[in-house]
Amino acid sequence: MMPRTITPRSVGVEIFTDPRTRALLSHTGSTTCLLERLLDERVNVHTMEVSRAAVDPTCPEAAAPLGLPADAPVLVRRTTLAVARHQVSRNLALAPLGRLPWAERLLRSCATPLGRHLPQPHERHLLGIGLDSWGAGRAAVSRWYLIIDPDSAQPALFIRETFNPDLFDPATTGGPVSCP
Repeated sequence: MMPRTITPRSVGVEIFTDPRTRALLSHTGSTTCLLERLLDERVNVHTMEVSRAAVDPTCPEAAAPLGLPADAPVLVRRTTLAVARHQVSRNLALAPLGRLPWAERLLRSCATPLGRHLPQPHERHLLGIGLDSWGAGRAAVSRWYLIIDPDSAQPALFIRETFNPDLFDPATTGGPVSCP
């Protein structure tokens, strides 16, 4: 699988013209709860994959923030979030194998979105925002961040979320956006 091309965070949320898109990308709490408020519908999770892989071929931008060498094993969870009529987001979550048992258990749980089951309190550390591909050359907004373990202060999870452009407009003040 080819790594996704992602615009660096240095662009900032202010370049996105849609207020809902800016609110979503800058939100520091539960994405699921915010999506349910913005869409006024319950969000459901659909698990596409839970597997073991090396971090670099899976998501090269996750290795350094997780403090891992490129060949380190991670648990990979790919999901979509959806409401009745739309797919809302496509999500990738990685947990370093052998680091924090709760993170691995959480990724293996396929029934609910992650945010509702994270240890409390926890810290989310935003790593980047930008653009990703939704398919067929359509740009979509994306963000990626770490969940920090509240007890050890270690990175527990790397999460990348890409949002449906029909629901969260990827238009920027710099004009039309193209995506590979």
